[in-house]
Amino acid sequence: MSALRIAFNSLNQHKLRKLCLMTQSTAYKLIRKRKMETKKYRELLNRKATKRNMVLAQNAVADPSDELPSEGKIWKATKHKDVSRSIHFFLWMMVHDSYKIGRYCDKISGSEQQGVCEKCGVTESMDHIMTKCTEPGQEQVWGLASDLWKLKTGAELPKPTTAQIMACAAIKRRDAGTTRLFRILVSESAFLVWRLRNERVINKENPTSARAIHNRWLKLINNRLGLDRAMTNEHKYGKRAVKKTLVLKTWCKVLKNEDDLPKDWTRETEVLVGIG
Repeated sequence: MSALRIAFNSLNQHKLRKLCLMTQSTAYKLIRKRKMETKKYRELLNRKATKRNMVLAQNAVADPSDELPSEGKIWKATKHKDVSRSIHFFLWMMVHDSYKIGRYCDKISGSEQQGVCEKCGVTESMDHIMTKCTEPGQEQVWGLASDLWKLKTGAELPKPTTAQIMACAAIKRRDAGTTRLFRILVSESAFLVWRLRNERVINKENPTSARAIHNRWLKLINNRLGLDRAMTNEHKYGKRAVKKTLVLKTWCKVLKNEDDLPKDWTRETEVLVGIG
């Protein structure tokens, strides 16, 4: 057998082993990613709803004295490094208005009632889910985000619009640290609101208690804080590492017992946000 044939067989066996070890979730993500990259799929998504949301997102970012940001900037923001990878697809779908909620259900025989919020009695929309629904979830989540934001800035965080959520990673605040915390708070909070809705509507679970919502939100934000601390390790993460100065600026003023922490707390193990 030629050396080329041996190398070819070895490569195929390696790929087969990787395929066998692949989880169903990973396989689905790879298939979805490949589908999203096809020209046909992108053309199907280039419709009125996408264009409408794009304009809303652009206006949410634009300063009154500046020109609208490009569409490319908005799309790039949905995959921004300040946003968790698990949330990239969520923001991308929001811009495309591709979640099957509300009036979409009217087109499916027998599913008409699923498009109506049981608690509020109105047609579901992303705006309703994110900012208006009276079911346990959005009101408390945004309240917690505002509490942490107030520690950082001294001012409450107004509940973001759906346009601001879609474009959160393109919106700038007064400095790099404040901007980054804004992106983290808005993206993580919005995705939690979405998951709470799905657990209730799709999985038919009972509404989550106020205490459970509080604990889940706090865990999410503390996990992001912990990830930030870990990602400052340049020896481990190389070019993917986050600058220590940026992490310190992001979380300053919002940490628990911050005055007792060393100036560089990124190597400390028990660092948490200051609401609990």
